[in-house]
Amino acid sequence: MISFTNARIFDGTAMRPERGTVTLDGARIAAVTGADAPAPDGAIDLGGMVLMPGLITCHYHADFYKFTLAQGLAGDPLGKELPPGVLMAIAVRNAGVLLESGFTGYVGAACGHDIDAQLKLAIAEGIVPGPRLRACSPHVGTTADLNDSRKWWRRMQTPGTDVFGDGPDELRRMVREFIRRGAQTIKIFASRGHGFPGPCARNMDRDEIATIVRAAHGRGAKVRAHVADKAMIMECIALGVDIIDHGDEVDDEVIGAMAAAGSFWVPSLIYPQCLMQLGWDEPGMRALYENVRAHLPLAQKAGVRILPGDDYSGVFRDVLADDPLDHQVGCYGREFAYYGAIAGLRAEDVLGWGTKNAGAALLDGEDVLGVIAPGALADLIVIDGDPLADLSLLARPREALKAVIRDGVFVIDRLTRATAPRSIAA
Repeated sequence: MISFTNARIFDGTAMRPERGTVTLDGARIAAVTGADAPAPDGAIDLGGMVLMPGLITCHYHADFYKFTLAQGLAGDPLGKELPPGVLMAIAVRNAGVLLESGFTGYVGAACGHDIDAQLKLAIAEGIVPGPRLRACSPHVGTTADLNDSRKWWRRMQTPGTDVFGDGPDELRRMVREFIRRGAQTIKIFASRGHGFPGPCARNMDRDEIATIVRAAHGRGAKVRAHVADKAMIMECIALGVDIIDHGDEVDDEVIGAMAAAGSFWVPSLIYPQCLMQLGWDEPGMRALYENVRAHLPLAQKAGVRILPGDDYSGVFRDVLADDPLDHQVGCYGREFAYYGAIAGLRAEDVLGWGTKNAGAALLDGEDVLGVIAPGALADLIVIDGDPLADLSLLARPREALKAVIRDGVFVIDRLTRATAPRSIAA
């Protein structure tokens, strides 16, 4: 058993009013007690540092690294930049970056070559260290949609990150095959938008989306949709899509529908912000960006389950010296301070997106994650400083992150103790 005492405890929703003790028994939290309860023998005194659930990012492409946006615009498909084995090596590398950044989990948002599912298996088998993860399929699209290259003569015989099918029967078969191969979430491109111009608002017909959702849910998987246009957002919600990615044309009606359906929403505003900073934005992008910012506090108040996560990919490595979207230690935590600075959002709200809300998205009710409570899974981090007073601490893990615990076991320990093990990713 491991115990932490004299800890300030952020429990996934709020900071507890007094310091306390958290005791782990194997992979679970056994007890959470107040300052008046005696600490168990051998408890680790945190001296007022913050103990909180490990962070979880919820729009993650593990195999993205050092590709450029120009490749996609030129018709070179994602997931074909390098051989599949090299892309898997990138995913293993990025898994270590997540842990070093204080993220003990991720929810996949598409990958090629079954990389999420295979990485999940390698982590479970103890072959490589890594976070808890929810494996995603490739992007599922349709012929001549947003992601299908206009350079039709260059289509690859083997797919990368994007696959294409048409009609309910073919798409149903594809969904079942991806789930057989380990996908827990099916990612679809329902509409254009969020920095991607397209010939029309609709990428998939209603019966195709309905079939994908029914087939995925029938096999115990979830569906997430890249969707920006209001009509398509409302259609996806009505058809049972579980995670709405982007949602550029969100409004009060969309917020009400998401809240009523229990949908998750990943606004992912860092990506369009970067496009605008570079002058690469499409007409109307700024208005949509500001629209999402304005509606986030309203969605929070309405009870929408908002999630953090964005397209960290190294897209702008050759353009910006300090690449805000690269897979580098500390980059994922930048989102918290960004969203926390929006009027009407509290720090504890935003931190809850990456803990309690994200834990529910990752495990889909199969277990309890993202909270500090008896019986919950023991994925935890220790922060030197108060993230509620300064959310930017989460973007400075080399300064503030003192420990990462995954399944009740230290994977990073920088606490001041003679027996402290070394970081697995050092």
